[in-house]
Amino acid sequence: MIELFIAALALAQEPVVLEAEAQNPLIFSITHDGSQGELISGRVYISMTRGAVPPIGNPNPNNPEPFFGFDVQDWKAGEVLYIDETADANIAAPHQIGEGPWKAIAIFRTLNNTSRIAFEGGLYSKPAIITASPMDAGTVSMSLDIPIPAREWKEHKNLRLVQMKSELLSRELGREIFHDACVIVPDDYDPNRTESYPVMYWIGGYGSDHHGGRFMKSIFTSSDYDDQICRVVLNSQCYNGHHLFADSANNGSRLTAFMTEFLPALENTYNLGKSGEMRALSGHSDGGWAALWILIHYPEMFVGAWSLVPSPVHFKHFFTCDIYDDDANMYIDKEGNERPVARNGLTPSVWMRGLTAQDDVVKNGGIVDMYNWVFSPKSENGRAAHLFNHETGEVDKEIAKAWKAFDILQVLQSNRETLQSKLSGKINIVAAEYDTYYLEGGVLAMEQFFKEYDFDAHVFVKPDANHGSVFNVKMLRQIDEWFARTLNLENKQAKTMGPQPAP
Repeated sequence: MIELFIAALALAQEPVVLEAEAQNPLIFSITHDGSQGELISGRVYISMTRGAVPPIGNPNPNNPEPFFGFDVQDWKAGEVLYIDETADANIAAPHQIGEGPWKAIAIFRTLNNTSRIAFEGGLYSKPAIITASPMDAGTVSMSLDIPIPAREWKEHKNLRLVQMKSELLSRELGREIFHDACVIVPDDYDPNRTESYPVMYWIGGYGSDHHGGRFMKSIFTSSDYDDQICRVVLNSQCYNGHHLFADSANNGSRLTAFMTEFLPALENTYNLGKSGEMRALSGHSDGGWAALWILIHYPEMFVGAWSLVPSPVHFKHFFTCDIYDDDANMYIDKEGNERPVARNGLTPSVWMRGLTAQDDVVKNGGIVDMYNWVFSPKSENGRAAHLFNHETGEVDKEIAKAWKAFDILQVLQSNRETLQSKLSGKINIVAAEYDTYYLEGGVLAMEQFFKEYDFDAHVFVKPDANHGSVFNVKMLRQIDEWFARTLNLENKQAKTMGPQPAP
């Protein structure tokens, strides 16, 4: 992960110990050295910790620490930017964060095509140590003069890096947008063989991208069919988070661009199957949602999809809130209790109010706010409209109504007569009994719908599992075996992994 690499770089830097100035509240004074351009535009963050080193990357929602953000436009090299009480903050203004000592790092995020804060073209500073009280610490000066390195692609005999400019998305969004993927080919891959290769398209969750192809290759190697199936690990990230492969008002025509531009290009370049029975989809978390979304819009183009612990598939279960309720509030339930958005086992660990405050500092690509960028219309200021008031938590009924177009269960219910036969036997959803993000509720509602209408779809609930534990070698091996059965592939390897339970 690039965050870990950059954190290691930061540790190698000697921190700057700052002397306190009496009776002066903490303010950050930031400059940049011009190494990424005399004028730069993007967002500047201050990341703070009481720990060993501040994270140079997206903040950890499980351990919220002071985090500040400020937009810059044509910011000139050497010009001083002040981060004070006017900056966006997740906890409090700089001078109100509590006693330290604190360590702080400044980060510059470019206007790029990923939700990662730390990315090529960005900058960060040497860490500063603040020993004085924030009420008395005065001005802390830092220089953004350390370039964030480019993410290297390491060559591998089975991995092919693919990048292609999207003419459609570049035109819609007014800047260059690219499709990215990692194609994983068998050891004896023959681009010229007469018979094309069956292909599994894999979509990862929030924060993951095609660079995960190397890890996925290590997992797929355990399959009995890794010598017969090609895999394509798709990049699903954009500046506003995971784009979910949905056509949206804010992220552009992501689904259309994939199906009309990228899919044909991949198939023509790598001898991949071009018929529905030769293509399959699978994904985890946000990627699991995307796999379902692609399938229900193009049911005849794929033999089926496996969706592992998908993000909310029914917005009556948007994490722990029913957004369609007349009095829906994302922060508090009807008893006045704070709504959690994540849990450790059965114990709530992250609260929606706190995560929203963090998202507001990240601004583009936050964990929850990314759904606004996919599901909401544009607001008057040109940004995605918020589903709920970030001060009060009150859900906007009109925005909730607009979200129905992206509610997978609602789409299936509204189009059941058309879709039921086309999707017969193609939907496979795996839920965790105790999903870390309370996502099992929507899946169980889908299961009830399938049973009520004798819909040929399969829902598996893994007992005692959480969001992460569902994603494992055994599960991906089972998905492969399902795909192989649909293709009537011969098991030529018979690798041993012990007894395989049902999903």
